[in-house]
Amino acid sequence: MAYQWLTNDFFGKVLYAELNVMPSLQDFVKESGKKNDKGFQIFNTYRVGYHIKLFKDRFFIQPSIAITHRAYHTKLPDGFKQMDDKWSKFIFGEPGFHFGFNF
Repeated sequence: MAYQWLTNDFFGKVLYAELNVMPSLQDFVKESGKKNDKGFQIFNTYRVGYHIKLFKDRFFIQPSIAITHRAYHTKLPDGFKQMDDKWSKFIFGEPGFHFGFNF
């Protein structure tokens, strides 16, 4: 289960910065399928990019670059912690390409 909170600020007419915060509840399941434990995690995405208006601002595209960050998580069960420790809490340079329609 996850909920997402988003803020989006524009600087000038085309540059934007965005923060996504996603709190999520976790279920840790063993290979046998038996539930091992529960947890909680906060996952953030920090994004900057361009907002490009098309067709008199009816459509838009937003190419961007992001840093993702696992900001917080509860204590992990042992097997899961060993796997988690192999990976960085940050991922740099995630490309993004959003597009949309203005009503």
